[in-house]
Amino acid sequence: MAFPWILQRYLFRETGKAFLLAAVALTTLFGLGGGVLNVIKLGEVTPGQLVRLMTLLLPMSAALTMPIAALFAAAATYGRVSADNEFTACRSSGINLIVLFVPTLLLSLLAGGVSFAITNYVIPGLFRNLDELIYADLGTLFQQRLNQPRGVALGDGIRVSADESVMDRLDPDRFVVRRVAFLQADADQWVRFGTAREIHLDFNRAADSVRVSGVMVGVSYFDRKQGQFFEESRQEIPPNEIPSLVQQEFKFLNLPQLLHFYARPQEWHEVRERMDRLRRGVARWMVYDALEKQWVEGPAHLTIADGRVRFSITAESANRSPSEGYLELIRPVIEEQTEGRTRRITAEKAVIEVPDGDTIAALTVQIKVEQATLESGGAALQRQRETLPAATIPEDIVRQVEALEEKELLRPAATPAADPLAKVRREAGDARGDALRRIVGTLCERAAFSVSVCVLVILAAALGVILRGAHVMTAFGISFLPTLFVLVCIMMGRQMSHNEGTHLAGLALMWGVMVIVALVDVLVLTRGVRR
Repeated sequence: MAFPWILQRYLFRETGKAFLLAAVALTTLFGLGGGVLNVIKLGEVTPGQLVRLMTLLLPMSAALTMPIAALFAAAATYGRVSADNEFTACRSSGINLIVLFVPTLLLSLLAGGVSFAITNYVIPGLFRNLDELIYADLGTLFQQRLNQPRGVALGDGIRVSADESVMDRLDPDRFVVRRVAFLQADADQWVRFGTAREIHLDFNRAADSVRVSGVMVGVSYFDRKQGQFFEESRQEIPPNEIPSLVQQEFKFLNLPQLLHFYARPQEWHEVRERMDRLRRGVARWMVYDALEKQWVEGPAHLTIADGRVRFSITAESANRSPSEGYLELIRPVIEEQTEGRTRRITAEKAVIEVPDGDTIAALTVQIKVEQATLESGGAALQRQRETLPAATIPEDIVRQVEALEEKELLRPAATPAADPLAKVRREAGDARGDALRRIVGTLCERAAFSVSVCVLVILAAALGVILRGAHVMTAFGISFLPTLFVLVCIMMGRQMSHNEGTHLAGLALMWGVMVIVALVDVLVLTRGVRR
């Protein structure tokens, strides 16, 4: 009984040495050779950051090279033993050849476990630290982007390039940019271009983002729409988020985070944005419904007020837009009280609407009048169009909407065709379903990859015995070709699992190929190796 143990220990030692040498060589070649750098496409790093970055990239290289190293070591070691007729001698001695694959089983479990840990914890941590590494030297990064032809994107569609930027010694998140050229775009068209003497920028570092805001000083620009040049002493730049080096995607999350978002998909940023938009839509329609009810019960009278402004409105008639929800008043008379000032506005038409905002609490009721007369303090002004001060929506509506559960928000209306929020509701539901499918696909992809390492290492060892793969190229072919087939199936299955129509088919493909390889392992071990 001691003889098989001696052989097992010998095989484990030889396989382990080959595995370590192959893993170190492949990891060094792939990591330091730039393979991983090309994968993540970094172009804005300093030499010092690059040195620190390489210490983070080696674990990522290991996740890609360790499975190949394990397969190569198993195929080469067992192929050499088979080529030396050592398996023939063992069989002649009455030793069960299957027990000699115990070292391969241990190596496969080790390689699979390490791959599982790296893909679920190390690599997500690496990508999470990339932003911290790059943005730690925010001044250098910002200066590099300023010197590029595309410059830096700021708020309100402004993109700037500059000759220099100076960091405040007392506050590292405050910059002064001098000799600036800027371009301002609206959607896909540019609307202004010009220069500024200075731009004062403030960076606000959050947990997962960096936002920049500021003010331009000494601005000269050409307005394309008006066809004129203008000069301003100051122009505010609203806050804008600097694009993250690594976008927030499921493939960059670790296992606990994936499980967290699977249990609470509404917290994922894409779903949260859709759900917040839906909540704001519900709040807006609740405000419109309340205004319409007040008009009917008034009768023909509206009161809109918050702690700052109060409107008392009468009109000849009111119509509500069936698709947008806003109220349109014909020949309204509006009494406005704002901070102790009283105005009387008469107009041909007024529109009461609730524009969309960033949050529910930030929603406001706005009144826009046309062909209006504004009377205040005995003076009267004529205005073709005028937007009156905005009033915040009622707090009770804010509380009601915030208290709505996800199921209530996503529940379709009794008559979906007449539901003005049907599209928004459908988009929110689709975003939630897409997030769940991607989470499941990512979890299965990582698990299938780790399991594939286990079954492929055993297959490589068995094929090495049958084909006597002692030669390096033979061992490489034995380890590479089955791996390529399995990885292609896993990647195809992952892509299919992200789509609603092929979700189950994608999962079946990923795990089906695992079952096929496992059956091939059993067949090769029980029939091929024994013969």
